[in-house]
Amino acid sequence: MKRSSSVLRSQIFLIVGLSIVLVWAAAAYELYRSRQNHLHGAEVRTVVQAHVFAEYSRSTIKRINEFILDLRPEWTGDWKSFSNSVQRRQENIDDLTFQVAIIDRDGILAYSNLAKPTDRTDLSQREHFKVHQEAGNADRLFISRPLKGKVSGKWSIQITRPILKNGKFDGVLVVSVSPEQFASFAEKLRIAQGSSLTVVRNTGEIMARYPAIESSLGKLIEGRPFLRSDEADSGNYSIAATVDGKERIFGYYRLPEYGMNFVLGEAENDVLVPYFSHRRTVILGAIAVSILALSLFFMLFRSLSTLESVQRQLDAIFSLSPDGFVSFDAEHRVKYISPTFSRMTGLEESDIAGLDEDAFADRLAKLCVENARSFSIASMRAAHNTGNGEDNSGSRQLIELASAGKRVLEVGLRLSEAKMVSQILYFRDVTHETEVDRLKSEFLSTAAHELRTPMASIFGYSELMLSQEFPEEERHELLGIIHRQSELMVSIINELLDLVRIEERRGKDFNLSRIEAGELLREIIANFKTIDGTTPPAAPSPESQHWLRVDRKKLTQAVTNVLSNAYKYSPNGGAVEIELLEASDEEHSGQIGIRITDHGIGMTPEQLARVCERFYRADTSGKIPGTGLGMSIVKEIIELHGGKVSLGSKMGSGTSVTLWIPKT
Repeated sequence: MKRSSSVLRSQIFLIVGLSIVLVWAAAAYELYRSRQNHLHGAEVRTVVQAHVFAEYSRSTIKRINEFILDLRPEWTGDWKSFSNSVQRRQENIDDLTFQVAIIDRDGILAYSNLAKPTDRTDLSQREHFKVHQEAGNADRLFISRPLKGKVSGKWSIQITRPILKNGKFDGVLVVSVSPEQFASFAEKLRIAQGSSLTVVRNTGEIMARYPAIESSLGKLIEGRPFLRSDEADSGNYSIAATVDGKERIFGYYRLPEYGMNFVLGEAENDVLVPYFSHRRTVILGAIAVSILALSLFFMLFRSLSTLESVQRQLDAIFSLSPDGFVSFDAEHRVKYISPTFSRMTGLEESDIAGLDEDAFADRLAKLCVENARSFSIASMRAAHNTGNGEDNSGSRQLIELASAGKRVLEVGLRLSEAKMVSQILYFRDVTHETEVDRLKSEFLSTAAHELRTPMASIFGYSELMLSQEFPEEERHELLGIIHRQSELMVSIINELLDLVRIEERRGKDFNLSRIEAGELLREIIANFKTIDGTTPPAAPSPESQHWLRVDRKKLTQAVTNVLSNAYKYSPNGGAVEIELLEASDEEHSGQIGIRITDHGIGMTPEQLARVCERFYRADTSGKIPGTGLGMSIVKEIIELHGGKVSLGSKMGSGTSVTLWIPKT
């Protein structure tokens, strides 16, 4: 008996030992496989992204080449005429280039859109001039190494072609492009944090880099595979980066026709972050299994613990789910409700557990608004069955709760073939979608109303003028009415288009420049047309300068919108004041405020809270024109500048609007 126990003990130890060996062998293999998968994934990802980057750059270079070929015949030596040609054509690539220049046959600057006409800088030693001079009558596109311009003072890449006169070299047409134009494509690729994106010439100089490190421009790198002519046009390698010393996995793609290489690197440690997490999980799992193998007599207890862990995970999943669930058992009684359902409706599991479906439907219907208490599970199931088990509109219902935040819920039904669960109701919060639909309808109604009034005037007066003759003075007056109403229609439509453009581009089309705030306000006030008989706002005195980095046109539009509102909502007149503020509180620290104050009709706290909502108008009488988009546009513009709109108002005492913008 003792021997049998010893044998059994040995057998158990052997089984446990083999189990542990197999567990750790499987863990080691899994870790090796996981690491290789992540590294391989990074290799594939970097090559693909480098290829995309190269194709984007190829199309950019082609655009510039077409621009050069189109512009080159315009150069006759007359810089004024050529300047006009540049301005007309540069609109097509103003997102790419910041300088267009002509170097004459002797290497002297003959024209630059950034230099004075009298500037005769000697550029004869520049690479992009000497290449074309030495090539004679060869007509080819050349892309230079990055250099700091003598005229612009900025780093740039020169894209050039020779100017040929009677088949002979007569100068060079130069288009300067900022290295940032290439490197900034990383933002569109949404490369991972810690990754780098580099453009390298075949000669080894760095032409552009993201993240930008100015000291890296022009830096020479050696020993990379893409610099060898016998290598494939794309591939991978791993090395510590020359610029910042980080170990990276690099993918590259070459454009031999332009002598350029596009390299994207991901830091190896960043690539392996998921692996490190997975490794921890695998090791912990292997330890857990090993302990489990050594504790066979606790297997049942461990199994129950595992089941409890799974149950907690499921509870966490249901708790975090944005949708609510209610399941029914085989007898169509409530068996389970999710935490999200309780949060949506305020009903706890103890309130409805065990209710049959009719009682549950009645209980839920009582929570709805009075005109929406027709909720029925039976009708949903009938509609579901009619649709041959497929989901259709009849098997879903919308209910609007009278409490719990007055939510609007979409209720769907799923039938189950399992014995323990007969059906599941899922509840989705569609309050936002419903509100959006309401706002759209409200907007269409407002826009139609605002457009109908000027349209009716235009149609009526034009029809009147067509049907009969009028004295010249009266005819001129009628045409003036038509013109003013047309201006109103154009203003409304432009406001709508402005909001769409701002939403779509999210500030990517902003042309930022350093501007003195006081000077800008004085310019806005000088150009602002007040309502007849009203006093224009006084410009702030130039006691001190406040510098901002903003888009001049967009900020002018925002300030003008607020000024226009100040006068529109002051029907009885009253002064409108504008002032510049230096932030004195922590909330607006480092910002400059442009405050516009009127003494008009003012707003209630409820109106003030909604004034920047799209399509919302505080005035509902229809006497004050507008679509309710003006302040929405102001809010979008200021927030895209990194600022904030602050409002203050009192009914009957006027309104104060402050545009806070970060200062430089």
